[in-house]
Amino acid sequence: MRNFTEVKDLMTELSIPYEIVEHPASHSTEESDAFIEGHEGCRSKTLVLANKKSTQFYMIIMDDAKRVEMDRLSELLAVKRLHFVSEERLEEMLGLNSGIVSLFGLVGTSYDNMHIYFDQQMLNEHKIQTFHPNDNTKTLFFEMDACFSILKSQGYDYEIINL
Repeated sequence: MRNFTEVKDLMTELSIPYEIVEHPASHSTEESDAFIEGHEGCRSKTLVLANKKSTQFYMIIMDDAKRVEMDRLSELLAVKRLHFVSEERLEEMLGLNSGIVSLFGLVGTSYDNMHIYFDQQMLNEHKIQTFHPNDNTKTLFFEMDACFSILKSQGYDYEIINL
C-alpha cells in the first residue's frame, strides 16, 4: 500500500506548502467533507477510467460537487466504452483503494498509458485543492497550481478539459 510518508517527502522536496487535517477514516467524499467543513478548498474527486480493453487509463480530477456524464466524457476524450477501473486494478496500479485515489497514487510510477485531465471549471473557481495523501485519515490542502508541479515532477503531462 502507498502511504502518507511518500506524499510528505514529495511535498517537502518540491517545497509545496500545505495544510493537513487529520480525521477518522473516510471512505467517501461525503464523509471527508464532514470532517473538513469550514476549511477553504475544492473538495476534489478523482476518477480512474479505462478504455474497453483496459489498455489506456484516464485519471479525471474534478470538483466533487460536479457529476460526470459518461457519454459526454467519452466524447471529450474520444474513447468509446469508458468504464471504471476495478478495485483490484486500482490496488495493482496505484497501490490505493477506491475512496482515497488521487494524483498522489502516481508518485513513483511511470505509466505511458495514463492520461490525466483536470476540469476547467474547478480550476476557474478554486485556488485551493484537497486530496487524501494516500491515507484516508488525512486531507491535504494546497494551492491548485501545485498539482501541476507534482505531476511534472513524476514525469506526467495533463490536459485541462471542460466537463
